[in-house]
Amino acid sequence: MDAQRREAIAEWDDRSFSDGFAGLGRIVDDGFSGAATDGTGWIFLVDGRVVGVVDATLDAFADAAGTVYRAPDEALPVLFAMQELGGEPRAKYYTKDTPLREADQKLSQGGFTGYIELSENVLSGDYYVAYTGGESMAAAYVGNARRLETGDDAFDLAAGEVGIYTVYEVDLDVRPLPDGDDAEGADDAGAATDPTETAGSDDGNDADEEPTDEPSDTESDAEPE
Repeated sequence: MDAQRREAIAEWDDRSFSDGFAGLGRIVDDGFSGAATDGTGWIFLVDGRVVGVVDATLDAFADAAGTVYRAPDEALPVLFAMQELGGEPRAKYYTKDTPLREADQKLSQGGFTGYIELSENVLSGDYYVAYTGGESMAAAYVGNARRLETGDDAFDLAAGEVGIYTVYEVDLDVRPLPDGDDAEGADDAGAATDPTETAGSDDGNDADEEPTDEPSDTESDAEPE
């Protein structure tokens, strides 16, 4: 996993777990959002459900012991999972041509799943808006100290910045955490669902609902004049 994301997670509240899925289940039963590691792989969870598995398979945690980290905001495990899983860059925009609020409205209305990253030509920090079935969650790392902001404050900061942002579409496979009796075949268990219980966009219609400006083919096309 990316070293910078590891450093960010290390600052979250942590506790140990054992007994694999059964032990994790007891911790996440209260609507836990965060991450868990067995020392090699990582699971990202939102509201007790798995939103991503990195550097391992889910069934590797069936009998594992390790550490869980409770995120300060549920936007972070969703965003980190999306970044680690990768995604398809769908469009790139300059904020003065297509304001972030305009893109946000269209992506939300279109039931988009993926994220916006505003970091190019921005000196004040890195700004993100993650979407699951159109539901948005914002996070920002501001300044050299990378002060974390989330929620409306993070979105307002992002919307006030000038720079270039990229829209990434991500195929997010969300599933319940298996219990101790469901360890076998955990990686095939459960249909993909959305963390917000809003249906994700698996029908290929997302592209029709994205911001309508023609995406730039090169970085230079998106530069301010």
